[in-house]
Amino acid sequence: MRGGRAAAAVLLTCCLFAAAPWATAQSARPPLVGFFPLGSAASEYDRSLVEAFRQGVREAGLVEGRDVVIEVVWTTDETQVPPAVLKMVQRGAKLLVPVGTTASMAVKRQASTTPILFISVGNPLGIGLVESLAHPGPNVTGFSDNLAELSSKYVQFASELGKSTVVHYLWYSGWTDGQFRLLVTEQAAQSLKIKLSSRPFNDMTEADEALAAMKKAGASVVIVQPSPFTYRMREPLIEAATRHKLATIFAFRPAAAAGSMITYGPDYADLYRRAAAYLARILRGTKPGDLPVEQPSKFELLVNLKTAKAVGVTIPRSMILGADQVIE
Repeated sequence: MRGGRAAAAVLLTCCLFAAAPWATAQSARPPLVGFFPLGSAASEYDRSLVEAFRQGVREAGLVEGRDVVIEVVWTTDETQVPPAVLKMVQRGAKLLVPVGTTASMAVKRQASTTPILFISVGNPLGIGLVESLAHPGPNVTGFSDNLAELSSKYVQFASELGKSTVVHYLWYSGWTDGQFRLLVTEQAAQSLKIKLSSRPFNDMTEADEALAAMKKAGASVVIVQPSPFTYRMREPLIEAATRHKLATIFAFRPAAAAGSMITYGPDYADLYRRAAAYLARILRGTKPGDLPVEQPSKFELLVNLKTAKAVGVTIPRSMILGADQVIE
């Protein structure tokens, strides 16, 4: 009789333990996520985007250390991305989060089966990162920054501020998506009956030479094509343009503080925060391919009046009043 009661007690304990959801949850380690942000840990703005992503993770109901481990991997240039991705895959990462076109393509080449959540890729369909925007593919989805679609806006800004029907355009030729974005900008200029004068460059020496040639050709305002390279090199590019008495138009918010006269583009903090909701859904079992590629929903216009005065460009009052931030 005692033996029967003891056996029943053991059986009941085992059943209760097996039924408890925390039994396996506590013994298992939280999934590892490799996060590859664009920029540098030394940049306050770049760190703020990482924090925006982490804020989104918290808003999605996940606790770092308990539900997920997010390992941030900063890279100073594109060549460091592939080995960093490979190392993360070897460590058993359950999800990879690359930022920008270059890093996202490197991740896709290195991790053919690991789920991928990209952020800030302008042309994911055109570069072959996804199969379609509605159904991206078996292991990939993400958030586009939609910058190519803003080409008309940049051309309008440059034409209005430069008071010319010729708009000058500087682009980095070593980027995967550079040619496509140039083509879209050319089409935008044609639709507005404006001539686009473009000059490619492959390093900062060539960039300086191109800016000098633009100034000689009568330019006062230059559109700098958005790319991972021009994001990283925004400060020396702006310095070079200022030396030649040229105002610049960038897509990235921190370029305004560095001296760009106009910056217009997505609210990247909002984009990063929204992307974290996809992270939560993927870790909870949703297939990346079932999540459509999302677009930005908020945009920012910043105007630097100090730069405008230095290069002799007058900014219309309507543009100043419509800006989200004015630097004086």
